[in-house]
Amino acid sequence: MGDFAFDHERVAPSLATMDSRFDAVAERVLRGYGLRLPRHLAVFAAFLDGIGDAGRRALADGVGLSPGGITRYFEDGGLALTGRDGLDERLDSRFRCDPPEFVTVLWGDSDGLHFGLWYDDPAELPTMVVHNYARDSAETWSEQLPTVLAQVGRRLDDADMDAADDPDYDEPDGARQRAELRRAVAAYADADERARDHDGAVRWVGAARPPILGGVGPALPDGSGDPRGGHQRYNERYEAYRAGAPQVREWIAQAERELAAGEPAYALVLGRELHWFDADAYRADSLRLLASAYRALGRQALAEIAEVHHAHRDLRSVDVLRG
Repeated sequence: MGDFAFDHERVAPSLATMDSRFDAVAERVLRGYGLRLPRHLAVFAAFLDGIGDAGRRALADGVGLSPGGITRYFEDGGLALTGRDGLDERLDSRFRCDPPEFVTVLWGDSDGLHFGLWYDDPAELPTMVVHNYARDSAETWSEQLPTVLAQVGRRLDDADMDAADDPDYDEPDGARQRAELRRAVAAYADADERARDHDGAVRWVGAARPPILGGVGPALPDGSGDPRGGHQRYNERYEAYRAGAPQVREWIAQAERELAAGEPAYALVLGRELHWFDADAYRADSLRLLASAYRALGRQALAEIAEVHHAHRDLRSVDVLRG
C-alpha cells in the first residue's frame, strides 16, 4: 500500500504556504463562480501538502480520496489552470446531475463518487460538505460535516469499520497507513477549527430542508412559499415524471404562477428535481424554473451556474481544468 509516515514538522510550513495563497484563490473563486471560499479549504490544501506524495498515495489507495475541483487552485501553479477548449471553469468536475449548489473539492474512488462544498446561498459561506455517486443514482447526500478535513476523518473511520467487519477487505499495511493519516488529520484539526472561527457563523446550518428527489433539499427563507417537500409528494412526482403525465405540466404552471407572485420555493424544488431526473422532455423547464427561482431568491451566482451547466450538460468528460 505504501510507506507513508507522517512528519509533524511539515504542519506549520504547509499551513503558512496555503494561508499565503488563500486570498488569491478566494478572489479566483469569487470572480469565476461568484461564491465565497471558506478558509477551511486552505487547511485541507495544507493537509494535502503536508502529507506529501507518499501520504496522498496512502489517501488514494487506502481511503479512496484524491484532490479535485477548486482544491486544485491551491496547488503550485494552480491559479494558472484554465478551462480546456475555452470551456467555463465552473464546468470542471460538474457531472450532469450535480445541482448548482454543489462545487467539487475531492474525488472518491468508485461510481463517480465526488465530494463538494454545498452553497445554499452565494452570499454566504458553504453550509456543509456533500457527496454524490455520479455514475450510480447521482443523488446528493451529506453527513452534515462542516469541513473537508472532517470528511476525510469520517472516511478514515468508515475504512476502519469496513476492515473490522471484513478482514479480507483491508490491503496489506492498511491499518498502519490509516493510523498515519489519522495522525495527520489530528495535527491539522486545530487549524481547521481556527479557520471556522475566523469565518464566523454559517447561516444555513441546521436549516429545515424539504425532502426532494435528488437528495439534499434547498434551504429557503421565510415567505418563499410552499416547497411541497416530503417523501410522499416527491414519490408521486417521480412516478409522474417517469410516465410523462400531463399533471407535470400543471405542476410547472402552478410553480410559475407562485414564482410570479413572489414565492419561488415550489419552482426551485421542481427545477432541482427535473434537473436531477434529466429527461430531455423537461430540460428547458428545469433550467427556466431553476434560474428564475434562484434569481427571485437573490442567488444570482447559482442561476448562472445552472445556465452554463445546461449549455454544456452533454460533455463527454468533466475534466475541464488544464495547466
